[in-house]
Amino acid sequence: MTRVRRRRVLQLAGSSAVATLAGLAGCLEGDGSADGSGDGNATAEELTPGDGELGDPDPLVEVDVVWLPSPAFEPGLVHVEPGGAVRWVVEGHRHDVTAYHPETYGPLRMPDDVEPWESDLLREGREFEHTFQEAGIYDYADTRALCGTHESLGAVGRVVVGWPDIEDEPAIAHDADSLPGRAGTVMNEYDERTRTVLESE
Repeated sequence: MTRVRRRRVLQLAGSSAVATLAGLAGCLEGDGSADGSGDGNATAEELTPGDGELGDPDPLVEVDVVWLPSPAFEPGLVHVEPGGAVRWVVEGHRHDVTAYHPETYGPLRMPDDVEPWESDLLREGREFEHTFQEAGIYDYADTRALCGTHESLGAVGRVVVGWPDIEDEPAIAHDADSLPGRAGTVMNEYDERTRTVLESE
């Protein structure tokens, strides 16, 4: 079993536990805290998602995965703190969230010393969450295919974590024009916006 597949098995087990706790929380009154750790640190479930505006990183950002007028991540470019999380929420149809990495899909467009991630196929109303521990730039795509891949229609995204040195990032070094269809155009836009903010620091 590969590292990625092993991580997916663990993610599925964790997702099942979270779903069970969420169902119980809806039946109980109180503050909704269920982790019992007592360490005073808010979990992702307890945080209110920020907008993840580039230049103002948040500990938790929520991204909508939309179907119409074309498949897309909204917002497609977000900024989180190291140790922060992104939660993708499917608003319609079926999608996935897959890191650009040779072990999961496509070219390397994330730090090469960090394990990639990929969701299962997500139906409307489903969520997928990933925590980013290391600073860097992480690109991803919706690899779901119908007449063409959602990726080729522009369903690609980027997560900037912390304040990385932009010149050391594979996501910036890799030629975005090699991506299919509108994916390259969208990534070039993300590159320009990312450079503007990170190089000003």
